[in-house]
Amino acid sequence: MSEESLGEILGDIEQSIHDFTRAEAVLAEAEQRRDHTRQAVLEQVERLHAKVDAVHAPELIGVLRHLYWQQPGIHGRPLAEAAGLHLNDMLAAIGPAPSGIFCADCGTELLRTSRSWKPPARYGPPLCPDCLSLERDARSRKWRVEGLRSRIVAEARVQARAMDWRAAAELVLAFPPLSQKVSRGSTADQQEGVWRGWESARVIRNRLIASAAAGDDTVGVAVDEAQLLVDTALRVADWDTARTRDIIDPITHEPALALLTRLNREVRATAQAARERADAAYPEDYEPTENDENEAWHGVGR
Repeated sequence: MSEESLGEILGDIEQSIHDFTRAEAVLAEAEQRRDHTRQAVLEQVERLHAKVDAVHAPELIGVLRHLYWQQPGIHGRPLAEAAGLHLNDMLAAIGPAPSGIFCADCGTELLRTSRSWKPPARYGPPLCPDCLSLERDARSRKWRVEGLRSRIVAEARVQARAMDWRAAAELVLAFPPLSQKVSRGSTADQQEGVWRGWESARVIRNRLIASAAAGDDTVGVAVDEAQLLVDTALRVADWDTARTRDIIDPITHEPALALLTRLNREVRATAQAARERADAAYPEDYEPTENDENEAWHGVGR
């Protein structure tokens, strides 16, 4: 790099520093002038308030409305205080302002209620308060109806022989999650429900023992529990076929895959029938009653 070009660069830097310093001075002067004129505006509002001797005088409210909505540099709280009002009282007095945003459902223009106002919907298109309330009511009704339907499905029982349930449970329990190198809460556990399936099998096995159900006795198992048990048993059945036979044969001589396939078919048929009953009892346009709400709450924790 030549001395001449270096001198040019240094000269340009010096000029830029000079321009920057001058710009900062202009900015500081402008900010000082802005602060002074802002204070002057507030003092004039105080004078107007003292002159009209009424905080809701049309002249004062008109000035406040213009300053608040059209002059964002005049802060809201000092403006209200200059008019002898609290901020919320001033906002109530001057009223909302058009936002230029229209409701996606009814087309009504939404109104700004404060400078920090945002459309009353966190997700999706903007909605006016009335349409948002209707949407929330519809979502709430749909959620309650789904809860009523789910209760019918949850109460459905898959009917099968005690020996079938025991065989499936013993098969799952023979392959503990830790022996499968699956830790609780791991990705594999979350995706496949390994620990949930194992614990469900333990609960069902203990329930069978406590009820002293004989091998051919028909036993009902909740459809969700039954589905989890069968899914888990099907996953482990082929890992060690010799061990699987050793576990299943003392309980039932039916091949494991045939037994689990039959149980799975029963689970699916029971769940489908329960869903059909639920849909018939609570169709899409069903409006939950107070009794429905009470039964739902009383049914929690059964």
